Amino acid sequence: MKRKIAYILTLLLLCGWSLGAQQLRTIRGLVATPDGQVIPNAILKADGVDKPFQAGRTGQFEIRVPFSCQKLTAYVDGYAPLTLEISSGYLLFKMKPDSTADAAAPVVAGGTAASAAQAASQAQAQTEKEALAREKAEREAREKAEAEAKAKAEQEAKAGQAAKNKDAKSKKAKTAPQTPGSKSQYKESGLTHSVDFSYAYQPHSGQIVYVNSGIRNYSSLHPLQLTYSIGWRFNRMFSVSGGIGFLYNTVSLERNGDRIETELYGDKTPRRFDIPVFVNGRCHFGNGLVLPYLTLSGGIYAMSLAPLLDVGVGASFRLGGSLALNLAVSARNTPWPLYTRSGSEGYPFRIVPAVTLGVSF
Repeated sequence: MKRKIAYILTLLLLCGWSLGAQQLRTIRGLVATPDGQVIPNAILKADGVDKPFQAGRTGQFEIRVPFSCQKLTAYVDGYAPLTLEISSGYLLFKMKPDSTADAAAPVVAGGTAASAAQAASQAQAQTEKEALAREKAEREAREKAEAEAKAKAEQEAKAGQAAKNKDAKSKKAKTAPQTPGSKSQYKESGLTHSVDFSYAYQPHSGQIVYVNSGIRNYSSLHPLQLTYSIGWRFNRMFSVSGGIGFLYNTVSLERNGDRIETELYGDKTPRRFDIPVFVNGRCHFGNGLVLPYLTLSGGIYAMSLAPLLDVGVGASFRLGGSLALNLAVSARNTPWPLYTRSGSEGYPFRIVPAVTLGVSF
């Protein structure tokens, strides 16, 4: 009986010792370089444990080993193996590069565990790298497509605006000619001023009688006239103005005899001054830089009280704004010389051709 009790006690003690030997403890730590850079996926081997462990991608690890394990070794390709005593629950592995020796990784079935784990880590890293590269390429392609679409839209908008501007400019040019070398429009309506100088000539306007011989020769008229007028331009085609001027009329005499009788139709003066007062109407045609026009003036010569009539055609050369150069030819009545016929005096409608050069503004 005593032997049986002793046997049972011995068996219980052995079981207790075996259970105590199999108790595990948790070890945490980090695998890094001497300067603190983490090393991912390191292989860890505890003495007395056949199966190796692997640290995470951040270099950290947390493993459970029996209390009987006193050392833990870290293996990383390109670094010398490092063994630390398990003196606490946290271990810091500062791996040193070793280019001359390969790390002796623990052996597993079919090869070394370190090589397999490292290959798996490299494959995973390569996969992640390729995924990042694909994502980056897709993002760049998407951004490039968006930039090209935006640039195309802006280009189309600019082209459309340029076409609108061109059409507007074309319409504007049709309705209002542009000044050469300038973008200002011509003035189509408003107050207008005009200064004109004209020269007329009429041959054989009177007779000279030589008393001693009775020979009759003819004289010629040379009227010079300067006028100023102010009026209103209703539109591009039509304007009305009123004006006043100065007339200087001379007669040229042929001297063929020994004495000349200067009585010309009752007027004995070879030159005369007068003041024309008139109203003028002008009608333009066309829509370009050169505008043909018709002109009609009517009024009176203030000093001689002779009627004034001027009908002509001309052209207006537009210089920009309301400024224009005018050139015209006309048929004009002149009040001189006075004639005497059957004992009475009067002013006939003596029509002379005239050329007029002027500026309107």
